[in-house]
Amino acid sequence: MTILLRVLFIVASAALLAALLLLAGLLYEWIGGGVDRRKLMKPGRLVGIGEGRQLYMVERGPRGRGPAVIFESGFGATSLNWLHIQTALAERVHTVAYDRCGLGWSSACTSERTPRHVARELRELLRAAGIEPPWVLVGHSFGGLVMQRFALECAEEMAALILIDPMRPVEWPPFNAGADGRVRRAQRLTRVGGVFARVGITRLAARSHFCRSARFSGFLIRLAGRQGEFLAQRLDTEIGKMPAEVRPSIAAHWSAPRFYRGLLAHLEAVEATALEMHEAEAIGDVPVTVLTPASAAPPANMDQYGPRGRHMIAERSLHWIHLDEPELVVQTILNAVAQAVAEDRRAQPMVAAVD
Repeated sequence: MTILLRVLFIVASAALLAALLLLAGLLYEWIGGGVDRRKLMKPGRLVGIGEGRQLYMVERGPRGRGPAVIFESGFGATSLNWLHIQTALAERVHTVAYDRCGLGWSSACTSERTPRHVARELRELLRAAGIEPPWVLVGHSFGGLVMQRFALECAEEMAALILIDPMRPVEWPPFNAGADGRVRRAQRLTRVGGVFARVGITRLAARSHFCRSARFSGFLIRLAGRQGEFLAQRLDTEIGKMPAEVRPSIAAHWSAPRFYRGLLAHLEAVEATALEMHEAEAIGDVPVTVLTPASAAPPANMDQYGPRGRHMIAERSLHWIHLDEPELVVQTILNAVAQAVAEDRRAQPMVAAVD
């Protein structure tokens, strides 16, 4: 009887300790999320786009000096990706970067994360925020497909389109069966991350990795083995090129359970995205610039970008061209804005003559 009581006591104590740790983790995440929102959302603002949804957007630069430049990020990325580009353009161009539904500070997504749905939400944001056309649209990776879809649906409101190593549908399921395993692994890791996020583990790891000594995150990376090391290396390679001041916000985004729900929604829509954009119609009479790294094959079909499409190679870049060669991206944007302003001025006498 004495042994049984001891066993029961040990089991009960372990269960109580586990429950207390779980409660502490939940409380830590809840408090940390609230502190993050109060401290880190200040550079931008939330804009309602209907049906209870809000998108977080950051504006830089003066309005009224030519077309506004609108940025769209890749998978899992937010408006933070464009801070250095916005800063470089701030004195000359009006720029807008935002977080898609399901990512960053924006509301949860309520529709499938395909280019068509995302482009419509972006159109609603621009309308609600009073950002008048014409626009120069800039999209990276998945964001390139979003901006391509936007240009197809709102060609009359476009000034130019700049695609930074846009996602290639033929490289993803269902067209490339070899990538299916990679997408499934990413989905599994994202689900695990979502579980850890709810009890504060990802908050500890993200703050350790991005803002502190990285001891705790290093322990988790070693525990995860080769996959953890690969993920950490990619994060360091990409995020290490971003301004240091965005690291607390990156840590906050990667800490929140909503980030993993939003990222999973994007990953689950990969096949639908590839199907939607695989045989998209050609863009009309809009200047289109496609930037790709030297290590990648050139676009297989430039005809999809219309009669004014052109291809440029970023010689010193990998996939994240706007991080590797920001000066090239900045100059490409300035050229597009200048061309749009010049073409608008040439059109003015024609409009006046018709009137």
